[in-house]
Order: sequence, then structure tokens, then C-alpha cells
Amino acid sequence: MKFRKISALLVVVMMISLFSGCGNKSKGVIEDMAKEYSKYVTLGEYKGLSYVPTKTPVSEDNIQYDIQNLISQNTKENKIMTGIATEGDTVNIDYVGTIDGEEFEGGSTQGAGTDLELGSGSYIEGFEEQIEGHSPGDAFDVEVTFPDDYGSTDLAGKDAVFQTVLNYIVEKEEPKYDDALVASATDYSTVEEYEKSLLDEYKKNAAESDLSSDKSSLFQQVIDNSTVSEYPQEEVEQRIKMVMDNVEQEAEANGVDINTYLSNYGYTLEDFKTNIKDSVQTYIKEKMVVVTIAEKEKITVTDEEADAKVKELLEMSGLSDKETLNQQYGFTDEDYYYEVLYTKIMDFIYDNAVKASATDASSDDATSEE
Repeated sequence: MKFRKISALLVVVMMISLFSGCGNKSKGVIEDMAKEYSKYVTLGEYKGLSYVPTKTPVSEDNIQYDIQNLISQNTKENKIMTGIATEGDTVNIDYVGTIDGEEFEGGSTQGAGTDLELGSGSYIEGFEEQIEGHSPGDAFDVEVTFPDDYGSTDLAGKDAVFQTVLNYIVEKEEPKYDDALVASATDYSTVEEYEKSLLDEYKKNAAESDLSSDKSSLFQQVIDNSTVSEYPQEEVEQRIKMVMDNVEQEAEANGVDINTYLSNYGYTLEDFKTNIKDSVQTYIKEKMVVVTIAEKEKITVTDEEADAKVKELLEMSGLSDKETLNQQYGFTDEDYYYEVLYTKIMDFIYDNAVKASATDASSDDATSEE
């Protein structure tokens, strides 16, 4: 989970995907939730589920990408003060843009200089071509016309003159990729050691991602296999109200009404309310199923585990105390218990699942079609 200052629309994701939003700490937090939820839940299969393990390949392209980055990061740029700029060269320029003799906002480098690869098409049509043929130290005018569909209506279709100075031509001196470069720029001594470390890291990241994907897939099977006859209406309404209150506060902070604020994200107020209700019910169903499995399998969470989760989230958020964490993110004591439980149930489902080969899965599909 990544903490950051977020818009009210994204509060929905954080609140619904990670935490519950009600309840207080008691002697048996998980047990209290089970009493409230389990009578409305009919569990489907959650043990012995079959899955084909995800296997993300690590290719040579991954390694080459990092090697090229290493070379780029250690490439020297020399300032060439002689010669003539031609297409393909990178040049450093300064310019001041005017329209009808008046400077316009964003039309100047303000003497800071900027690099431009000639022929890249980065600037307005005709701009780069007029730099070609000039030498370092030259001062000249570049005359262009902003396209009619230019992003700024103040500039679209206007003729502009850029008083330009070519400061220097940039010559890039790439280092040779060898043991010397690796030893000077990394924690490794040889190319072989460096590339092995890259490969190991990619494999590790791929394995972690694959494991997370497999767990999520299995968990979704459990949710799909289970049914909920009734939702705790008070919790649903409380959660929806919490989200809507946050959105209204965000709109007010931006100086607009809620309808205008939501329209900036492509929502109408009614569509947004519908989406929120669906998301809330989806989350609460997951929560009810998780807690019911925990009750059946006698899986619970200790105070120490919940406290450890608090410390983890404090470190991630950069906050110093639990009270501030609760206030800033809307957490309650129950949230920390449930987050630990959620992880335990995900692991439990995965540990009790059965790996199948891709061949087995194909055979099952064919039998199903028949």
C-alpha cells in the first residue's frame, strides 16, 4: 500500500480495497465480526481449488535495458563550440518567443539553455530545420506558425518569432561496457557478476508478482463461489456517506460544486453513487467471506500482530503516531486486525490449493466443452 495525498475519488479505492471502516477494538475483534457476518454467508469451495501457476518469463531484453541505462547514465556530454549543426545533432539553445513583438508565457528558456535533438520533431514544425546550418555562438530568428489545433487557444494559428542563440553542439561520449565500467558504477566487479545480479533480481520480482497474481486469482474464485444473502445495511450506508462526504469536501476545496467536480472525472453524480455502492458491496462481501472462513478454520489475529501492522503502516506513511494515522486515513482499530486477517486467509487459500499444469487445464476445458 502506498500512502500519499490523494483526491477524494481515490479515497474510495484505498478505503474499499484495503480496510473496513467501522467497529472498535474489543477482546475478540475477529470473533465479533464473525458473529455479525457469518449468518449471512454461504461459503463455496475454498480449499483444494485448482490453479495453473503464473510464470512470467525473464528475457534478455530486460537485462539489455538495464545495461543500456548504465551506459546512458555514464555517458559524458562534451560541449562542441565549432562546426555546423546538422540533422541528428543534439544542440543546446536559448530562445525568447514573441508574437507581434510581445513576449508570451512559456515562450522563453530564460537563459537556462535547453537541449534539442534536431530532426526529432519535438518542437513546432519548421523550428528545428531553421537551426540546422548554424554554428555555436550564432544568434538568429526562427519564424514559425503555431498549428490551428495547438493546445493553447492564445497561440493557436499565430505567427511567432523566436530570437535564438545556439550555445553549443552536444557530443555524447559513451563509455565501453566492460568490467571497468561495471566496477566504477555499480557494486559489482565484473560484467558477469553484474548481469547475474540483474537476472536474479528480475527473477525474484517476477516470482513475487506471480505469487501475488496466483493468490489473487484463487481468492477471487472463493469470492465467486460464495454467496451473501444480506449486507449489513448500516455499514454500507456509513461507508457510502464517508466517501460522499470526502468528495464534497474535495469539491469545496477546489471551489466548485460536486456535480462540476465529478464531471471533471467523467462522472455524473448518480453514476458515481451507483459505482460507490457497487464497490462498497463488493468489498463488504469479500470481508464477510474472509471473516467466515476465519471462523470456520479458527484463524484469528493477536493484539501483537495488529500492533505490528500499525507500526508497518506508520513507517510507510511517515507518520509518527497511530492517532494521526487514524485521523488522516480514516482507520479504526478494527482495520488493523482485519488487514492482518485478510493476508492470513489469502495465504490459507493458496496453501490449500492444488497446482495444475497448463496441459491439465487445457484438458479440463476440453472436457467442459464436450
